[in-house]
Amino acid sequence: MEISNKIIGVLLAFLLISSCGEQKKTKPQPKTFQTVGKIERLDKALDDVISPHAVIEVLSTAHAWSEGPIWLKDEQKLVYTDVGHQKLYQWTEKDSVTLYLDMKDSDPERPGPSALLVDQNDSLVILRYGHGEAVRMKSSINNPTNDFEVFVDNYKGIRFNNTNDATFHSNGNMIMSDPPPVEEGRLKAAVYSISPLGEIEVVTDSLSSPNGIAFSPDEKTVYIANADWQHAIWIAADVDENGVISNGRKFFDATGNAPKEKGHPDGLKVNKKGVIFATGPGGVYILSQEGKHLGTILNDEFNTNCVLDDTEETLYITSGPKLMRVKLKP
Repeated sequence: MEISNKIIGVLLAFLLISSCGEQKKTKPQPKTFQTVGKIERLDKALDDVISPHAVIEVLSTAHAWSEGPIWLKDEQKLVYTDVGHQKLYQWTEKDSVTLYLDMKDSDPERPGPSALLVDQNDSLVILRYGHGEAVRMKSSINNPTNDFEVFVDNYKGIRFNNTNDATFHSNGNMIMSDPPPVEEGRLKAAVYSISPLGEIEVVTDSLSSPNGIAFSPDEKTVYIANADWQHAIWIAADVDENGVISNGRKFFDATGNAPKEKGHPDGLKVNKKGVIFATGPGGVYILSQEGKHLGTILNDEFNTNCVLDDTEETLYITSGPKLMRVKLKP
């Protein structure tokens, strides 16, 4: 009996060791990504935004022109557009990049979807750059289909030029940019405010090429990018309790960098502390609420847009053919 107990003990010990070995073998290893560029630090305040040890990681390549990223909190995934390939892609930590939706077009040469937004009803709104319209997907975000309804496509009977970027105010109004026309008789470049019912008002038509738009956390300020190499600026404007926008003024000027660097003022996002992440000439500019340049994410690409995850611990950047990210300070 004593010998049997010893044998059983040895067998149990062997099985335990084997089990531990198997667990070690099957434990998933963290993925590693190519890193590029550097983070330029111009102010010590940047250390409160981006860790001194942060790097720029390349998550995906081979896109025609990546744009319009949004973060879906419930599914913990990023969805973004490929304007040139007329497709939407998704990225998760587990599966990396997979196709989200193929937006088939009768004209394969026409630019495809640009900005993505989620409205108050959790419906996906897509700005179709080459169509000059904003459409709402009829199916749920979890089950995307090519079944859309047109939300807005014209102002006073004249079709928009190339609906570019947009954001929602908490009152449901969508603030949308439309760049300059390429044909005579089209609308002047402008920023519009569009109510949930489709009622349209011009916010400003003083910018040569309006692009990215974002509100401050308290919605008392809106920031708008001007995608013009000769006038590469961002403006700030006041927003009242009803969402009415007024008193536009220059917020930051990067015109001096535009001729020698890739990119121009494009998409931008604002975190809960009011720090602005703005794609522009040479990289992604990190700006304080006062318009102070804290630093730049330099990745040697034409950066089109960016978005924060729900914890604001990661900044995702669409950069022409690539998708990148930078881990921020928690």
